[in-house]
Amino acid sequence: MAETQVDTRVAGAEESFLFIGELAKQTGIDPKTIRFYERAELLSPPRHGKFRTYLATDVRRLQNILRLRRLGVPIAQIRDVLERVGDCPNILEIEQAASMLRAHLDVLRSKHVEISRQIEQTATLLETRAA
Repeated sequence: MAETQVDTRVAGAEESFLFIGELAKQTGIDPKTIRFYERAELLSPPRHGKFRTYLATDVRRLQNILRLRRLGVPIAQIRDVLERVGDCPNILEIEQAASMLRAHLDVLRSKHVEISRQIEQTATLLETRAA
């Protein structure tokens, strides 16, 4: 659905805003993904008339969300850390976020060990079957 191009400056405000299509293009993700993060309460952009409007703080917050999702961090953990640390340009610079990531890394390492074990067992089973 195409959005009407309008002046992206809020009257009387110092900061410009983006509409969802512009934000999607800037971040390289689908508008549906942005709406999903809104429903998950990770983003809560203000509205300008009937349109959602995203400020620079929303863009930074979305970039942090995307960075954490690429690392496999669950939505609930992202919401928790964002509630604790607020908005910052780089969430990875905040100790609480780094602590959460260290715990997440421990979980990933544990899963890696388990998956490696399962791979080995499956390969062994298939080798004995083929023999």
